[in-house]
Amino acid sequence: MVRAENSMIPDYEDVGTGKAVVFLPGMEGAKEFWHFQAAVFKEKYRAISCSYIRRQPKLSRTIAEYAADIIRLLDSLHLEKAAIIGESFGGVIAQELTLAYPQRVVVLVLCNTVDRARSENFGVNMFTLATFIHPLTFFFPKARRKAILTWVGKHRGFVMDPSPGNDQLAEYILEYGLLPGIGGYMDRIIAGIKVNFTTKLETVSVPTLIIRGSEDRIVGPKTVAELVGRIPGAELALINGGGHCCQQTKPEATNRAILEWLERQGY
Repeated sequence: MVRAENSMIPDYEDVGTGKAVVFLPGMEGAKEFWHFQAAVFKEKYRAISCSYIRRQPKLSRTIAEYAADIIRLLDSLHLEKAAIIGESFGGVIAQELTLAYPQRVVVLVLCNTVDRARSENFGVNMFTLATFIHPLTFFFPKARRKAILTWVGKHRGFVMDPSPGNDQLAEYILEYGLLPGIGGYMDRIIAGIKVNFTTKLETVSVPTLIIRGSEDRIVGPKTVAELVGRIPGAELALINGGGHCCQQTKPEATNRAILEWLERQGY
């Protein structure tokens, strides 16, 4: 476990040796999100799992500031370039990195993410209700929280899914879901909601893999199809039975998809 001494550099975990693979988590911003991946990737790669700097909300905040944090981390580790793998909010940061610092990104993996703010699957349905219930979990007694997240997963609410792996995702959320605080979440929402990479993605020139859990209702099939179509040469890997956080609920399938693709890219 490594903690950056410079407050402008994100905390991170650095394990293994070889070519660098940098993992960017979702909006909760915990490096621990990637522990199923780091445990496997370290056998072949230098696996660097990042957290995000906790900020107070600022209306002028942009995703470029979060990307700049990652660049400072790469600089502190003396890494000229790396494979970048981003989940959800981390995938948005990964897109910014690739567009703004193309010389620093060798290959790109975008997991369950979007190119701009979308509301594809929201409406009068159980997904919307379960998504609304999800953040209320922490207002319930601790003994009830996991059961509530299990119910949310049954209806594919927010980041949950109905797979057996939803249990370990619930454990992760209960431990790290409050990490950023309300202010930290607001700051990330402010930065993320301004993003619109739609017309810029055609300039991405690095090999790109797009991962989607088949049960993900935050990032729907239409969004992913458009994302794949906009990035030249992008490939899609569908994780059957996984949801928005398939790295947690379907880690073996997710790891296999990414590792096999990296090998095909000669990385």
